[in-house]
Amino acid sequence: MKKGLLFSFLFSIVFSGSLLAQQYVEMMQDPNANYYDIVAEFESYWANRPQERGKGYKVFRRWQDYMAPRVFPSGDIKLPSRAYEEFQTYLQANPQALSGPRAGNWTFMGPTGAPSNGGAGRINFVRFHPTNTNTIYVGAPAGGLWYTLDGGVSWNTNTDQLAIIGCTDLAIDPSNTNTMYLATGDGDAGDTYSIGVLKSTDGGNTWNTTGLTWTTGQGRTISRLLINPTNPQILIAATSNGIYRTADGGANWTQVQNTNSFKDAEFKPGDPNTVYAAGTTFWKSTNGGTTWTQVTSGLPTTNVGRFAIAITAANSAYVYILAAKNSDSGLLGVYRSTDSGTTFTTRSTTPNYLGYNSNGADAGGQGWYDLAIAASPTNADVVVVGGVNIWRSTNGGTSFTINAHWTGSGAPYVHADIHDLVFLPGSGTTYFAGCDGGVFKTTNSGTAWSDISADLSIAQQYRIGLSTSNANLLVSGHQDNGTNKMNGTTWSQIYGGDGMDCFIDRTNNNNIFASYVYGDFQRSTNGGGTWTNIITGLSGTAAWMAPWHQDPTTATTLYAGYSNLFKSTNSGTNWTQISTFAVTGEVIEFDIAPSNNQVIYVVKSNAVFKTTNGGGAWTNITGTLPVGSAAITNVEISPTDPNRAYVTFSGYSSGNKVFVTTNGGTSWTNYSTGLPNLPVNCIV
Repeated sequence: MKKGLLFSFLFSIVFSGSLLAQQYVEMMQDPNANYYDIVAEFESYWANRPQERGKGYKVFRRWQDYMAPRVFPSGDIKLPSRAYEEFQTYLQANPQALSGPRAGNWTFMGPTGAPSNGGAGRINFVRFHPTNTNTIYVGAPAGGLWYTLDGGVSWNTNTDQLAIIGCTDLAIDPSNTNTMYLATGDGDAGDTYSIGVLKSTDGGNTWNTTGLTWTTGQGRTISRLLINPTNPQILIAATSNGIYRTADGGANWTQVQNTNSFKDAEFKPGDPNTVYAAGTTFWKSTNGGTTWTQVTSGLPTTNVGRFAIAITAANSAYVYILAAKNSDSGLLGVYRSTDSGTTFTTRSTTPNYLGYNSNGADAGGQGWYDLAIAASPTNADVVVVGGVNIWRSTNGGTSFTINAHWTGSGAPYVHADIHDLVFLPGSGTTYFAGCDGGVFKTTNSGTAWSDISADLSIAQQYRIGLSTSNANLLVSGHQDNGTNKMNGTTWSQIYGGDGMDCFIDRTNNNNIFASYVYGDFQRSTNGGGTWTNIITGLSGTAAWMAPWHQDPTTATTLYAGYSNLFKSTNSGTNWTQISTFAVTGEVIEFDIAPSNNQVIYVVKSNAVFKTTNGGGAWTNITGTLPVGSAAITNVEISPTDPNRAYVTFSGYSSGNKVFVTTNGGTSWTNYSTGLPNLPVNCIV
């Protein structure tokens, strides 16, 4: 009896802990949560777990790297979304910024579309023109709305002039296709918060606000935007602040459900009075979205992290639900209703279609970040689901087979992290995937896939490294899509993963240096053809994007920042620590004086250090810099005077943006006059 009680007690502890394990995911999506509490919850969850791929670890660390300098010291995660309002305030006070002459001429260099062997960038959604399926619209979380008129051969955008360029859905009036509505922001990860719904009446050439208008400081997102196919004056928005409905083409909106955060919504095919919506619960309306009722019959009510919905024209009574766990963001189950969403039955709960492995044998996933499901419009039993990879079922979700995998399984390649799956209207074999690598298409039910990202210009670049001898040669590090090389007009991915800080040897263009997250440094001596890992001797911890640079005088000498500064005299083969900084934290950036390579300035988020003898001795020169009010992001030394240096600050501490020293750090002068109250990431 005692053994039984002990087992029950331990089981309840483990099970309860599992259910609460990924509380940090919910906190990330709560605009009122504090950054430091979220990080603490994340660290607690991962303390005794392996850092496996496809489990959301890297997605969080990327979010953390972005947030940390911007929310210091308050931890208010709404602060980064003030950028839009702060810039508008700046323009109102400085109208000459819009009308004045532009200094210099800028030419777009790329990449356009996916570099060979690489990915274009992240896509949130794929939508079709109501009357011409060769016209396709896709939206990026930070790269705007794009359209193709030729089925994906070429792409164009007309949202470059929008101050908010993240978008998460598009609804087009089927009776007047020049009228369309854009859901702004990023509904999956909150990379950009929403300013509401925008409306265009000229096919997307110009956009105006609607009655659903927010400030980014409210921290809200829109995940789905529906337009009633028989009465296009009616639209429904599924948002993090409930469900909103308009009956007058967006002029006025009513919050018709205010108790939940919603991630998906669909009309019943042929009956727009019936509407489905879901977040962590499932809701149904039978009066066009005016009122809503929660449905629980046959659906899980615990450990739900997120629901996604699919409907099918092949059987309008069918509704599919793909559910991710709250505990680890892996598969909770696939569910189906055959009575228009009144009751559901479980179709499958294993294997794990949301994980990294192509056999589904691993646990966990990224369901809070990438979750998609679509049902064939010609066969109600054909269903495709997406998480890290894509799976397909031909028996109504009872079982699935791998349909596309991003690496190493033998299945067709589609870039990882699927945010949207959409069948071509009227086709049961052609469908599209929007993912972290762009837009992919299959015309034969997944037997083969093609990347149709073409000339989408949506890459999110961390760093750029230029050749000193060839103006048409550079390398750049891209979020999700590796380190890429531009040679002339040709782009190619030369190293995978998330591309971080990178540079080209100033004496030999064949020597390229690339890096992955947390200071995983790589060297190529053949232009990126092959790589050698060069981390021997490095110790401590590194920042998400660890800085490293080549000495301006001796090409074989490199420096790299971890918790301390390290030096290599053999192009990175071996490293030696040359500092013992008393301040905790990682090196954020450093600079070597071009006119005297013995002078190096190093910045952590809250301190500046300097050496005048190549690292033999260091001095803390932070002085009066406002490190209690904002986080340091960058340092740059004058090319001719090692005593003159500039330090930049992130965050929203008004007036604390750029500081300069002209005496080697003995004193600092505020150089921020005329700058908007926005984070400053770097200075040249």
